[in-house]
Amino acid sequence: MRFREGKVPATTLAGLALLSALVYLAVERFQVDVRESGYKEKRAASLAARKGQDAIRAARKRGSPAIQLNHDQDPAQTGLIGTDDQAGELTTDKGYLRAKQIATQPNLAAVITGFLKEAKIQKGDIVAVGMTGSFPGANLATICAIEAMEARPLVITSIGSSTFGANQAEFTWLDMEKAAFDAGCIRTRSIAASIGGDKDKGIGLNKSAIDQIRAAIARNGIEKIEEKTLVDSISRRMEVYTKAAGGIENVKCYVNIGGGLASVGSNLVGDKLIPTGLSKTWVQKNYPTYGVLLKMLKAGKPVIHLMDFRKIADEHGLSTLPASPGEAGEGPLFISRKYNLVLVLGALLGLIATIIAVGLLDLRHALFGRPTPSPAQPKVEVPPEGKNPPDAGETVL
Repeated sequence: MRFREGKVPATTLAGLALLSALVYLAVERFQVDVRESGYKEKRAASLAARKGQDAIRAARKRGSPAIQLNHDQDPAQTGLIGTDDQAGELTTDKGYLRAKQIATQPNLAAVITGFLKEAKIQKGDIVAVGMTGSFPGANLATICAIEAMEARPLVITSIGSSTFGANQAEFTWLDMEKAAFDAGCIRTRSIAASIGGDKDKGIGLNKSAIDQIRAAIARNGIEKIEEKTLVDSISRRMEVYTKAAGGIENVKCYVNIGGGLASVGSNLVGDKLIPTGLSKTWVQKNYPTYGVLLKMLKAGKPVIHLMDFRKIADEHGLSTLPASPGEAGEGPLFISRKYNLVLVLGALLGLIATIIAVGLLDLRHALFGRPTPSPAQPKVEVPPEGKNPPDAGETVL
């Protein structure tokens, strides 16, 4: 057996390299748009949130000069950003403008829809919600997400708000909610409302502010929760949810927005002990107070904690630019570019087949060698007919 010396010809290797490059370019060039899981519900939620923003913005413009749009703090003109006055009418705490701006993005509703799907929420399920005036954008997005899932939200609101939220007496969250409801953008109103703030009873707010909150609850026709202690307020909320749901066992999920004390129990729980996003499993810790969120989680219900909106934006591809909130219903939350699996498989098989063919051909040459020509034979002159060739040693003249 003879073995061929040498390597695979450089031209063959170059051809394989060129073919591989062409396959790679084709696979990259011909990617396809694929709808993400829950596309229909996510897009419906996002578009509803956009319409709700339009209704709230229009209502703000119809209001007094005190509640008109602030172009510096709300460059996207959402109508969902309040005043920066820490001593303002309904301000209970200091807030962070960028977090409030991120929460105004209509596509936040799609993120929340994704959380609800992970929590296995189905059509007709009851979802309890605890919200404050601090994040109007997230409040609207949550209602739109639950309704897009064809579930039923039961909302209890704490009216007080940190800076840049719904912290103006003429335009509380209940007033924003009503504007979106009246415009047909949402089908839900709060079933009860409390003052909010420290102890859920407005400690730190002046009497005028508390009276304005009570007036806002009254003009919106909402049941008022005003208990003597935080523990009593938490218990009252559980009673309201239980009655509205026909039994607490009918509540399939709880959503908390912001740091309302009756919901989270304490600032420590809201900021550190419960992570932002979906939690399904109860973990025993040294909780200072058991708010509604902890009671629901301990009862085996999934909870969605919406607190760190910068983290939500980073993890789900939401814009963090205040003037560019993103187009409702568009982007990677809804449709992503993915490889065409048919093309990838076909190209891969074709490339493998080519490499195998080249390898087999090379193996054949290695085993049997290439055909080589016979050694050159000396040329014999044939004499003309009738003549004999000269004898050896005879000189031919």
